[in-house]
Amino acid sequence: MSFIQVRDLEHGYSAGGLFSKRHRVQVLSGLNLDLHEGQSLGLLGGSGSGKSTLARLLMGLESADQGSIVFKGQPPFLQRVQMVFQDALSAFNPQRSIGWSIAEPLRHLSDMDASACRARVEQLLQQVQLEARDIDKLPAQLSGGQLQRAGIARAMAIGPQLIILDEALSNLDRVLQVQILDLLAQVRRESGTGFLLITHDLSLVQRFCQRVVVLADGKLVEDLPVTAQMRFTHPAARTLQEAVLPAMPRARSVREPQLQA
Repeated sequence: MSFIQVRDLEHGYSAGGLFSKRHRVQVLSGLNLDLHEGQSLGLLGGSGSGKSTLARLLMGLESADQGSIVFKGQPPFLQRVQMVFQDALSAFNPQRSIGWSIAEPLRHLSDMDASACRARVEQLLQQVQLEARDIDKLPAQLSGGQLQRAGIARAMAIGPQLIILDEALSNLDRVLQVQILDLLAQVRRESGTGFLLITHDLSLVQRFCQRVVVLADGKLVEDLPVTAQMRFTHPAARTLQEAVLPAMPRARSVREPQLQA
């Protein structure tokens, strides 16, 4: 079932500076996309294709020049859509505990008291396979993989219906990528949370996602179910497919049936 509809999306940025003529750089052009409830959708594209811009628009961090994004008939907002960022360390306040950072959405978007927030954070830490005692640690006391798990816990805190992973695994080695993808697959099965995996790595999409779309020059050029035999037809998409890194290890369970719109 489609729960986010992107229609005729146009967005760009002003370029140039004090000593050069300013001009508009178009990043997204006429983009239409449906995100399905409870689905893991892979968003592929090269540098400058518009992937991160689309993520910011979906989060409501920026407003599109033209077009619309609606979440079950309403604009998206933070309680429904959360994001996990690429640089896990910079996403956390170095002077605050991990528990304090994970609880931030709860403080702003729920009416939980301090005791309830702490209990929820301890539950989230265990859900992402961290220890409850990690709640009082500073970010510098955790490894990169642990910090990325903590970032996932923070994104899950308020119970969003969509979590955007914006190159969130690209700084991790292959073993950690596999572990976190398996963890997220389990979260999706247990909670029904949907994921948008933004990446340039097709092998991550093949392991985790049921569907993949490809952006090139700000336009959607491919939209396919993820299968072992899928073949892209657009030249930019085929370049990504041909440059794929060595295949990920096989998932622990059989891929789930495709979701239908």
